[in-house]
Amino acid sequence: FKSPMWITPLPPSLTALGEGSHGSILNGNYVPNRLSSAWKPTDFPLSRLIDSRQFVRVACTYCKRLHHYYPHDLIEVFGDVDVDSLMHRIKCENCDKGSMDVRAVLPSGSEAVGMKIRRLVAIKVKHIPVWKDG
Repeated sequence: FKSPMWITPLPPSLTALGEGSHGSILNGNYVPNRLSSAWKPTDFPLSRLIDSRQFVRVACTYCKRLHHYYPHDLIEVFGDVDVDSLMHRIKCENCDKGSMDVRAVLPSGSEAVGMKIRRLVAIKVKHIPVWKDG
């Protein structure tokens, strides 16, 4: 049964077995992982944004703070990860409360004029000594 409102695709392993035809995977031994390629047709790493000259727009859903980043700066910090996984890795510097909305954007000419882009200057590593008596 496929209703017109059936949006969530089944993972390939369950589709091949014929399980979960009603959209439920509760009876299978499949642990859903939002970042798995079984749920998305293709991964979208940050390196793809460099070729198309896109930026990464990060906005806090709580305090509405907005920043734009170059993808290669984010690759330096997080590695070449999927764009969607950044919403769980980045925290708001202002409020530290809300979840982050992360999107790949290609600004038009009028949007690009005056757009401020955050640049990576340095990565600081905090060294904390750990002591042992004895």
